[in-house]
Amino acid sequence: MLVRLVEAGAEVVPGDAVGAVAASEAERAEALARRGDGAGVPAAAPAGHGAARVTRKAAELAERHGLDLVALDLSGFVTVEHVAQLLRERERAAAADGPGPGPPVEGSRLTLPGAPPAGEEGALDPSFLALLRADPGQVRALDPAAKAAAYRAHGAVLGEGVELAPGSLLVAPAIRLDERVRIGEGTELRALESIQVGALTHLGPGCELDCRRLVLGMNLHVGRAVRVGGGGRHDPEALFVAGDATFIGDEAFVNPCRPVLLGREVFLTMRSVLVTHNIGHSLLEGYENRFAPITIEDRAQVGIGTVVYAGCTIGAGAIVGSGSYVVSDVPADALALGVPARVVGAARSPVSPERRRALAEGIVAELARQLGLRGHEVAAAPSGTGFTLWHAGERAELRLVDRADGLPDPVGAETVVLALACPDGLAPPPGVVVYDVVARRAHGQGGTPLADATREYLRKRGIRLEPGPWRYAGGLL
Repeated sequence: MLVRLVEAGAEVVPGDAVGAVAASEAERAEALARRGDGAGVPAAAPAGHGAARVTRKAAELAERHGLDLVALDLSGFVTVEHVAQLLRERERAAAADGPGPGPPVEGSRLTLPGAPPAGEEGALDPSFLALLRADPGQVRALDPAAKAAAYRAHGAVLGEGVELAPGSLLVAPAIRLDERVRIGEGTELRALESIQVGALTHLGPGCELDCRRLVLGMNLHVGRAVRVGGGGRHDPEALFVAGDATFIGDEAFVNPCRPVLLGREVFLTMRSVLVTHNIGHSLLEGYENRFAPITIEDRAQVGIGTVVYAGCTIGAGAIVGSGSYVVSDVPADALALGVPARVVGAARSPVSPERRRALAEGIVAELARQLGLRGHEVAAAPSGTGFTLWHAGERAELRLVDRADGLPDPVGAETVVLALACPDGLAPPPGVVVYDVVARRAHGQGGTPLADATREYLRKRGIRLEPGPWRYAGGLL
């Protein structure tokens, strides 16, 4: 029997179910129950809204975020997806005026770096800026210490420990590099307006970043020969923003003639390409000619050699497989593959407590094995899951616990506890550091060899701990 799921005359989104075939009374009752969820039933159009009809969920989302659908004078059928897109566009426009912390809207999990402190813009002396533009080789040839001193002397804000490798160059009216930023050999950053780079960010050798405005957050790793630029790189809307702890792989290319916004902990892997406009024939002859921004939300991953086309958003936590071509939005937490990229499943699967414990035990065992391969003396810990390490005549211990209650006294030089849960307000005693590997939080004072080696090992397995920024300075690993 055929069961109608929407009322006669209702407008629906293309692809929505309007009916169902039931083979039994039970299936018929189940189908009828679906009619009560509001899907496919449009809300009344706002007064004075012209020809547009708006679903109830779309109207609620717009009202929640102060989006005036009447003023936008929309037409047709407006769904929650349309409203989410309008909110993303509003967010991009705000970012073009000045990046600030996010996420600002529902339907978009995009965390951007904050603006620099007022009064510390790093404006360069006009004469020094003119020299950089007319004879960049003169500054490029300076040794690293002299180069950093020259930038500071002429107005740039460079934090403590900034490293400008041989052959590197920064050219912009305003420059701010926070503490321990490293600019690789031969790397150039150019901007018509400003360059802002957060603490502990590292740019590898041979990079060329050229845009109207460049904003890089804290703890980024940018690989070798990465290029940001191309046609339209100095357009009025040209903007490149990358959030904290983002990874940009070797030889990636980004064209930012329209805003390109990368959220926090994004993976843009090697040889991936982001283009905000195409090069084609006349729009008036029927060819596509698109200029539009690109957004990659927090913790999304773009695979090796993947192309992301103008106007696309990749949702938070989504993964796009290597060699794909993204021509439309990818939902949050989805796995997309192919040319063109299509959603083929979920980016991750549920993890039971038992499975999580088994995975954590595997992490501990592999860390112990890796330390042993590097020549360190490692033995199983007598206290349970974990191991004991001897280094430079000192004893240290790592333990895995389900919950960090009743913390132990330190064993030897240091004790590292990996916990699957932690109570609120945890304050480990001196000599003990606790890493909540599920909530991704560090508790206690680190900085000791085993604590830092463990944190680095976790980072490389996707467990990046807060608070940050943090960079491994070397040691056991």
